Amino acid sequence: MEEIEQRSNRKWKKLLLLILFAIGLLVLSIFLLVHSYISKINNSSSLKASTQPSETQVMDLAEDTDSTEPDSPATDIENAENEIRKNMEANSTTILSDKNVFNILLIGTDARTKGENSRSDAMILVSINKKKKTITATSLLRDIYLQIPGKNNNRLNAACAFGGPRLLMDTIEQNFKVAVDRYASVDFYVFMDIVDAVGGVTINVTEEEIPIINDYIAELNRLLGEKNEADYLTAPGVLKLKGKQALGYARNRYIGTDFERTARQRRVLEQAFEKVKKLNLMELNKLLNKLLPEITTDLSEGDIFSLILSLPKYASYELNQWSIPVDNSYQFMRIRGMEVITLDFNRNIEALRDKIYDETASVTQAYAPEE
Repeated sequence: MEEIEQRSNRKWKKLLLLILFAIGLLVLSIFLLVHSYISKINNSSSLKASTQPSETQVMDLAEDTDSTEPDSPATDIENAENEIRKNMEANSTTILSDKNVFNILLIGTDARTKGENSRSDAMILVSINKKKKTITATSLLRDIYLQIPGKNNNRLNAACAFGGPRLLMDTIEQNFKVAVDRYASVDFYVFMDIVDAVGGVTINVTEEEIPIINDYIAELNRLLGEKNEADYLTAPGVLKLKGKQALGYARNRYIGTDFERTARQRRVLEQAFEKVKKLNLMELNKLLNKLLPEITTDLSEGDIFSLILSLPKYASYELNQWSIPVDNSYQFMRIRGMEVITLDFNRNIEALRDKIYDETASVTQAYAPEE
């Protein structure tokens, strides 16, 4: 009897060892797979610094004038500058962060050449709230007039031209008082590849939008060395757009204001996100292998590992999208020849915090401007 029990115990031990070995092998396989993804990403901490343009070149990028129309009244401009100054005063408002919220700034640059300094054509703060199980996409309009740390007051999209993603992150943190944890940046070419990789996006295109989209497509054709009218849209309706066409649609700011342009960007990204959620493991693996080498980010290896493993969970989160500035909190103006949007900063800071945080949010630091 005792011998039978010993044999039984040995069998259970062997079975347990086999189970533990299988679990270990699975964990190792997952680690190696995720690590292979991570190694493909252009991590900004490991990239060599690109050649910085001269101050004159930066100003050409950052302060392009929109027309020869006169500036807004001097008193209105002075009031706007004073609002910016008050918002940036030391300890005026603290910067919030929350252990349950991870804020990633998605940056779409208007770079025509790989690696060049350029303005940020799209800025979307993606907030993953693990407590509320929500993903909130907040578009920040490119023409918002604010202070760029260490520079003069300017449009928000100029920060990237002045100092790249890091300066853009600092600008958003210090003007809107919310923590920006990490960034991921893509250019025109990556945007097109993302849309093509998910099989295109279905968009209702109006007749009015077609010539504008085709103008953008013509520019891309020249840059890519393709035929002038390749991929032109010929008729309005609900259309499946390829990457080049979707980029032309998302860049359009000539119909409606920049509010509508950011809404177009979010429509494209929402559709792409919905398609990614439906991919099986083999399809997702193929997509990640194609796209990750084209993304530049400061996400750490641990961040990326956690995000990739959490993708199935995040697929069930509620997706919300909106934009800053909020209604009745801004004014269109012209300053130094630029069309800009001046803000009621307090209202927009409060709205942003309410949208992405909850009662657990805590003060982590107070901003003190540089001397």
